[in-house]
Amino acid sequence: MELKSLVAEIRTTLDMSQQELAQEIGASLLSVYRWEHGTGTPSPAQMSILEKIHQNLQAGNGFSPENIKKTFLSRGVKRQSYANTLFEYLVPKVDLSVEPHQPILQRITSQRIFSENGFEDLNYILSKHKNAAATECVPPQPGISAGKNTYTYDAHTYHTKVPPQGIAELISYYLPKGGLVLDPFAGSGMTGVASNFIGCDAILNELSPAACFIADRFTSTIPGDLFEAGVQTILDELDYLRKELYTTTCRECNQPVEIIYTIWSYNIICYQCGHEFQAWEHCRKYGASVKEHKILNDFPCPHCNKTVKKSKALRTTSEPVMVVYKCCQGEYKHHPLNDFDRTMLSKIEEKFFVDWDFAPKVNLPDGINLRQPKKHGLDRIDKFYTSRNLIATSQLWKTIHRVDDEQLAAFLAFAFTSLYQRVTRLAEFRFWGGSGNMAHFNVPFISKEANVFDTFQRKAQTIQDHLQTTATRYHGRSIVVNNSATDLSFLPDNSVDMVFTDPPFGANINYSEMNILWEAWLGRFTDSTNEVIINKIQGKELGEYEELMARSLAETYRVLRHGHWMLLVFMNSSKKVFESLKKAIVDAGFNVVQIDIFDKQHATFKQLVSENTPGSDLVFHCQKPELSAKGNKDQKFSEKDVYQLLNKFLENVAIDTFRVDYLHVNRESEFDYRKLYSSWLAQSLSNGQPILDFPDFRDAVRQWLIETENSDYL
Repeated sequence: MELKSLVAEIRTTLDMSQQELAQEIGASLLSVYRWEHGTGTPSPAQMSILEKIHQNLQAGNGFSPENIKKTFLSRGVKRQSYANTLFEYLVPKVDLSVEPHQPILQRITSQRIFSENGFEDLNYILSKHKNAAATECVPPQPGISAGKNTYTYDAHTYHTKVPPQGIAELISYYLPKGGLVLDPFAGSGMTGVASNFIGCDAILNELSPAACFIADRFTSTIPGDLFEAGVQTILDELDYLRKELYTTTCRECNQPVEIIYTIWSYNIICYQCGHEFQAWEHCRKYGASVKEHKILNDFPCPHCNKTVKKSKALRTTSEPVMVVYKCCQGEYKHHPLNDFDRTMLSKIEEKFFVDWDFAPKVNLPDGINLRQPKKHGLDRIDKFYTSRNLIATSQLWKTIHRVDDEQLAAFLAFAFTSLYQRVTRLAEFRFWGGSGNMAHFNVPFISKEANVFDTFQRKAQTIQDHLQTTATRYHGRSIVVNNSATDLSFLPDNSVDMVFTDPPFGANINYSEMNILWEAWLGRFTDSTNEVIINKIQGKELGEYEELMARSLAETYRVLRHGHWMLLVFMNSSKKVFESLKKAIVDAGFNVVQIDIFDKQHATFKQLVSENTPGSDLVFHCQKPELSAKGNKDQKFSEKDVYQLLNKFLENVAIDTFRVDYLHVNRESEFDYRKLYSSWLAQSLSNGQPILDFPDFRDAVRQWLIETENSDYL
C-alpha cells in the first residue's frame, strides 16, 4: 500500500489526528504531515511501526500503544507528574548550606573524567567489554528520519544535536546484542543518550568543558521528585528577589503582577539626515495574524522619510520600551512602561547588588562570532546581561551552589545553563515567540529581556520531562572525558565496538567561541589548540582542518575493532570540505561502504533564512577492514563530467517529491533544493563521483528545470 494511503487509513480507522498519531509513535507532527502529502519518508523503524499498526488493525486486534512505543516520547504524551503532592512528608527534603560549596565542575569531576572515581570508572567500563560485540556485516536499508520533537531533545539547548532516537536506531542495528560505543566529538552527548537508552555503554570524548557538562547531565539521572523539590527550594529561597525585580502593575485591575519579559530597543541615527530616533517605534509592521507581524530591516526615517537600512544605521543607547505580563484576565498584555516601572528600574541598581563571586566578569577574546557583540560594546560576558538580569542570574547561580546534594546541584546547574542566550541582551524579540538561542552571537536591535526566574522554572520543567521519560529507561552507562579527539591515548587499541560521531562541519559553527558564555559561568574554558575547525582567527584554514580531522580519524580507527563500524554524520555546502573529509576517512584506513541521509525533519533557523545553507545531513557508513588495509579510493573524473552526472541523476529521481512544507510559519510549500542536494551528495560521494558546492548545485538544478520544462517547480 502506498505510504500516504497507509497513514490516512490508520488515522481514519483509529479516528486520530496527525498530531495524535505522531505522539503515539514518537514521531513529529511535521513527519506525519509529510508522509500523508507524499513529501517525506519514514525511517525503516518508523515504517515497521506503521506496518505493525496496520496489520493489527487488519486482523481486528485494535491498537495497543504499549506494544509499539519503543522509542523516545514525543511532546504531548502524558508523563508522570509530582506536582501537588498530597502528603508533605513524601516531598524530598533539599538542604541548603549557609555558604556556597565548591564550583559545580569540581564537585562532579575527577581529573578529566566526569565521574566520581575518574579513570577507575572508565577502566571498569572498558573491562566490561574485553570481548568484541557482535556486529552486522553490511549497512542497513538507507534512510533515517528522526525529528527534534522529543522531551529529551528539548531538555537543554546546544548549537547542533542529532536526534537521539535516530542514533539509537542505527546503534541497535549495528550492535544488536549491545556493546561499547565511542563518540570522539560528543558535543551535548546524544550518542550517550541513545546508547544508554538501548542498553549499550558509551565513552563520550569532548574538547569543551561546557559540552562535557551538558553531555554528563544528559546521560545521568536523578529522581524526578527530587529535582522538582530542588527547583522549588531554589525558587522559594529567591522569591523575595523575584518580586522585587520583576513586578509591575496590571493596567486593568491596578494590582501587582509579574513581568514575563521586557522589550528593549536601540535608538539609531539616520545616516542620511543625522536625526536620532527609537527603532521600536518605526521598524514594526503588523499583519493580520501574529505569524505576519514583522520587525523590518528597511523602513522610512521619521524625519527625512528616506529608507533606512538597520544594518547601516549607527546605534546609540538601548532602553526598555514595553513590559509583558499575564493579566488578571489570564491574557498576555503588552504595555509601555509606566512611572512604577521606571522607578523600579532606577532603584534596582541602588538596592540590589551583583554577587561578583558568582558572575562572569570575563573578557571576550578575538573571534569570528565574537566581533559583532564586541562592536556594540558587549566586550565582557557580564555585559551580555541587563543590570536586572545579571543580579538575578548571579544570585540564582550562588544559591544553586548552596545545595548540599552534589548530583541535585549539578542538575540544577544544568537547568541554569539551559538558559544560555535566552536571558541575555542577545535574545531577539520575535512576535511569534521562540527561544532566541542560535549558533552565533548577534546583538539585535529589538531584544527580549526575559524574567530569569520564570525562564528557569519553565526550562527546569523540560529537564524534568526528560528525567521522567527517557532517563528512567537508561540501562547502559556513559563516561564523559574532557579531551581532544586528536589523542585518544586513554583508550587501548581495538577496544570499542562502534563509533557514532557528528564532527565539526568545517567553519559552520565556532564551538569554542559559542561555548564561552557557558564556560564563563562554569569556570573552565576550551583549549582551542586542537579544535577541529576552519577559523581564521585561530589561524586554521582548510589544510589545518584536514590535518586535525585526519589525526582524529586515525585515532578513531586505532581504537575501533576490526570489522566494526564508524558512522559519521556530516554536511557542508563546500565541495572542498567534503573532499577533505572523504580523504581523511580513507587515509585513516576505513572503507566507505554507504552514504545516506539523516533527515532531522525540521529546518534550522539558518536554513530558513539563508538560501546558501544546505539541508539534510549525510551519514557515512565506514567499516574498519578485518585485515589492516587502506580504504577504498575514489574513481578519477574530470571536472567537466560533474554536470553530465548531475543531469543523469535528475532524470532518475522523482522531482515532485522534493517539496518542503511549513506548518508553523506563514510560508508556502516550495521546492526543496537542500533535500535534493543531500540525496545527490549521498549518491555521488558513495560512487566516488565529483560534486559541486551547494550554490553551484542549486543554479545547475534551476537551469535543468527550465530546460526540461519543469519551471513550475521554481
